[in-house]
Amino acid sequence: METTFFQFALLLGVLGVAALASLALRMPVVPLYIASGVALGGWIEPSELVHFLGSLGVAFLLFSLGLEFSVTSLAQAPGRFLRAGSLDWLLSFPIGFVLGWLLGWSWLESLFLAGIVYMTSSAVVSKCVVEFGRATRPETETILGIMVFEDLVIAGFLVILGVLVPVAGAVGGAQGLLFSLVRAAGFVAVLVMLAWRFHEPVEALLRARSEESFTLVLVAFVLLVASAALACGLSEAIGAFLAGLVVGGTGLKEKASRTLAPFQTVFAALFFISFGTRVNLGNLGDVAGVAVLLVLLGFATKTCGGFLAGRSVGHSPRLSVVVGLSLVPKGEFSIVLAAMAAAIARPETRIETLTGVYVFTLSILGPLAMREADRITDLILTRWRRQRAPEEDSTA
Repeated sequence: METTFFQFALLLGVLGVAALASLALRMPVVPLYIASGVALGGWIEPSELVHFLGSLGVAFLLFSLGLEFSVTSLAQAPGRFLRAGSLDWLLSFPIGFVLGWLLGWSWLESLFLAGIVYMTSSAVVSKCVVEFGRATRPETETILGIMVFEDLVIAGFLVILGVLVPVAGAVGGAQGLLFSLVRAAGFVAVLVMLAWRFHEPVEALLRARSEESFTLVLVAFVLLVASAALACGLSEAIGAFLAGLVVGGTGLKEKASRTLAPFQTVFAALFFISFGTRVNLGNLGDVAGVAVLLVLLGFATKTCGGFLAGRSVGHSPRLSVVVGLSLVPKGEFSIVLAAMAAAIARPETRIETLTGVYVFTLSILGPLAMREADRITDLILTRWRRQRAPEEDSTA
């Protein structure tokens, strides 16, 4: 018990210093949280309780974003998000597989690398969206829609891995794959319909006479929906996002946001620092060259895929670049896939170390790119216009 209290005190103290440093350095706080975790990795090993509280933080982050999400856009135009998510997948997923094949990896090892390269960190993105005040911007709906699409794709991907790798432990065969995909898609459809047409009964259920009872009922609702998402093959984060979608359609939106804000701040910070402690940067020299290549490819493919996705749903070139840069951060799921791959991958691939470097680097570059997305977009568009000007003059 004494060790647990000391561990919490140490983690929260370090987080407080990181938050102050982010203000002094004028940079996003998420990379500093993760870097603090990497620095503490050799000193402490966070308990399962810390990991659980961190998972709650991610759930509350996604819930707060769900409150701001427009269910009308998702329900009335699912084709837009399907198109955007597909374009992002086409430019990101195959790159990891091809790179693994070029490195001489087996097709199964390359398949794992494809998933590692593809997944965006919903935790990092959602934290940055809230921190940068972008929850109500038009491109944020597209970013969140793509993350929901990614979660559906990964649900099927895990089932495929379950057929190929015993460690995945999923239902085997084509019928199992189809059932899992239908179950996951059905869960999303039910929650969207609940938010669109049946939000009044939900409001009556959550409304309470006291602040205490409202807080308890609200947290219970978020966790129930998150656990149902897990049972349907989705992540608890996406379940919490859908719970926010439902509550956002009621008159309790602002109250719910205020109620969970303190929990979100503390628990999400614990997630990022505990995530950092699990990033193993040992044997860095053995994978440095490949890691640099992987980082460059991951950054480029996500930016280009997000740009095309944004254009496909009608965003301007400016907002489409912002969408692409917002999909760069990597995180927790890539680490999970690397741990699964370690059970079947050959030691010479060093897939866990490679993934650790890849995730750590993009978890820092990603938030910085998100913060400077508007400036980067202005720079790109200015250069493009300057290049176009001589061409137009010559043709005139």
